[in-house]
Amino acid sequence: MGLDTKVQFVHGVGPKMSERLDKLGIKMVRDLIYYFPRTYLDYTKVTKIGEIAAPAYGEARNDNYTIKAKIINIANRRTSRRRFTVTEAVVADDTGSLKVVWFNQPYLEKMLKSGSEVILNGKISYDNFSGQLQMESPTRTNFPQIVPIYPETVGITSGYIGKLLKAISYQLSAVREYIPEEIIKKNQLLPIQEAIKLLHFPESSQSIEKARERMAFDELFLFSLQKQLIKQEILIHKAPKMKIDEKFLKDFVESLPFKLTDAQKKSAWRIIKDLESDQPMNRLLNGDVGSGKTVVAAFAAAVVIKNGYRVALMAPTEILANQHFQTLTKILEPLGISVGLLTLANKSDHNLPDIIVGTHALIQEKVKLTNLGLVIIDEQHRFGVNQRDKLLEVRNGLRPHFLSMTATPIPRTMSLVVFADLDVSVIDEMPADRKKIITRTVPPQGRDKSYEFIKDEVQKGHQVFVICPLIEETETVKENLFEEDRKTVTKESARLQKEVFPDLRIAMLHGKLKSKEKETIMANFKAKKSDILVSTSVVEVGIDIPGATVMMIENAESFGLAQLHQFRGRVGRNDLQSYCLLFSSSNSETARLRLSYMESISSGFELAEKDLESRGPGQMYGYVQSGFWDFRFADIGDRIMIEKATEAAKVVSQSIDKYPELVEKVGERAKHLE
Repeated sequence: MGLDTKVQFVHGVGPKMSERLDKLGIKMVRDLIYYFPRTYLDYTKVTKIGEIAAPAYGEARNDNYTIKAKIINIANRRTSRRRFTVTEAVVADDTGSLKVVWFNQPYLEKMLKSGSEVILNGKISYDNFSGQLQMESPTRTNFPQIVPIYPETVGITSGYIGKLLKAISYQLSAVREYIPEEIIKKNQLLPIQEAIKLLHFPESSQSIEKARERMAFDELFLFSLQKQLIKQEILIHKAPKMKIDEKFLKDFVESLPFKLTDAQKKSAWRIIKDLESDQPMNRLLNGDVGSGKTVVAAFAAAVVIKNGYRVALMAPTEILANQHFQTLTKILEPLGISVGLLTLANKSDHNLPDIIVGTHALIQEKVKLTNLGLVIIDEQHRFGVNQRDKLLEVRNGLRPHFLSMTATPIPRTMSLVVFADLDVSVIDEMPADRKKIITRTVPPQGRDKSYEFIKDEVQKGHQVFVICPLIEETETVKENLFEEDRKTVTKESARLQKEVFPDLRIAMLHGKLKSKEKETIMANFKAKKSDILVSTSVVEVGIDIPGATVMMIENAESFGLAQLHQFRGRVGRNDLQSYCLLFSSSNSETARLRLSYMESISSGFELAEKDLESRGPGQMYGYVQSGFWDFRFADIGDRIMIEKATEAAKVVSQSIDKYPELVEKVGERAKHLE
């Protein structure tokens, strides 16, 4: 038996159990060894019964206690109403006694004899009948130990996984170390075999932390190393070297109908310096909602086109592609630069324009993009790596320069990891004429007043967005009774038209509509042929409606802070005072706190830090689904660990061929994330 042996052949598994293990992603012995606990029950930290802090009357505590006590008496009783068994026991140590209850486990009466000693772990509450402290449904063990708790599925318990791991524990010696010895010593890390062993068979809480530290370092190190190798691979190629015509750039800036911010100027200049080199530019332009990234991208495109090359801009949605097309047409066509649009809905001749804007339709086989000098990708995390690389193919010995844009503000520590292969420019300044958007959380009793406010705004000639989390009622999860309060676009637009705003023109937009329908609806809204647009999150990015002053969000608690900020950025795109109204049906204190951040913080970068603290990176940006990472131990907020792992990756990447085990490990990881 080896690491690549199918788990079916491990003692105690067989065909039936192997099918269940497969649902957990455990196919081979190797998968079982790398299947780590999600948490631990610590039976080594024993509290005396007399030292247990009493909760408020009728309140269960959130923290668990472990007690070591002798069973004084134990007995079963049947309840008359629900006909199930309650096992009641009284346990005691030298400081006091405690009542313990279990439900529907009658066998415990015979298993736990009076006079025997037991270790129990559970929550403490008051017994409403006796007014005494009690421990309800505790887990138990016979000796002090730390018990791993694994992710489970039907028929597969943590205890079963633990038994399998003991049966194959000798296979740990087959796990090869892949991090160079000098890095392990410098960063005081455990060897990989020891770290894995301690995660499955912990000796103490300190040993778990030390093992977690090793695994967290591994995740950050391998991720960063992969990025460093990508960066090196890019630099192997040459890119078209652009000549910079300063008079042309000056004329371009003067032709703009607005003044560039200092942050825009700084970012544009760094991009121009990149384009002057024959090394391929590989830069991320990270800017807050409405900070003017597209103008900076237009600046770069104009330089490349002036040098006789073509530019491609790929956006994740047709709405966003249309928006970029309109913005670039307005900015570049006065300079004699032609702009084209290619989406699945718009199949115009794409070989003629100087800059071609499109969706993933740009990478279809029949589309031949020749003479590309620059590729711009908006919200690149929404595309697969292969889709991006297809646009960046080396043609005639040259690789196009690459500019990635995102309107999602990325926290500094997260940026160091996620975009380690990119040079990062940040636009953290808003145009001078923009007013701060007034954001308010509206209580249920304030709904009618908000509707009156919306009527007043429309009478002034302004427009309104209404965001709902669902398209139609069939999307709701019927098993979840709380879903019935979530607003749907179809039902809400009909209700608003019939009951609330019968005199106003209401349009509806969602992802299930055909492309042409979506284009028409947005064009009509922009042309002020409708007053209110009821929509799902399809308007999250790229919608520029200068006449819109109110963003109303239903069930705001169901969206992340970063997404709410994106919605808010759809208004306030001119010199008019704009508003964001947040409606919530949640009584959760956490939800209320998160929405209060929206009221007090207008910076997307500050909100991103709050989102990272409260939700974690995967939920924030959906990068997990996009193959950006699969971290289980690493903390994106741990700047010290990130810097150590990043520095180590930079050093190793310069002589990677010296470490064949590491090359193999990076290859495995890349294959896993494809």
